[in-house]
Amino acid sequence: MLPAMSINYLAVLACAVVAMPVGFLWFGPLFGKTWARHMGFANIQANSGPMGKAMTIFFISNLLIAWVLAHSIEAWQASSWGLTPDAAPWVYAVNAGFFNWLGFFLPIQMNRVAWEMKSWGLVLINASFDLTRLILFGIILSYWQ
Repeated sequence: MLPAMSINYLAVLACAVVAMPVGFLWFGPLFGKTWARHMGFANIQANSGPMGKAMTIFFISNLLIAWVLAHSIEAWQASSWGLTPDAAPWVYAVNAGFFNWLGFFLPIQMNRVAWEMKSWGLVLINASFDLTRLILFGIILSYWQ
């Protein structure tokens, strides 16, 4: 028996749109200087060409993340399997966000320390952004089905 999945593509799009200002705040005023130092970008000036390309890739990657997370949330819900009752939407938001982060996003960041010689400070900034983004996406996707 496969779960019956109904993905709200407008909610997926909303996640990608919401990620833009959250990413700007995270890697700008909140942690931008520290992040740039850990990345070795201390003396690099913003350039509109590369920045436009980076923003486009970031937007598309957030569409993919939200689309996959939407499927994960649907798979967690009892009603997708023809069972009842479903838990509160925030339960699915937190569970899907946290466990996807723990199993996929955090290990990738940890491997950046192991193989790319990045710092644990960078892992902390990036991994906490990933967790925040996944739970935020989970909330949007869980409540807007």
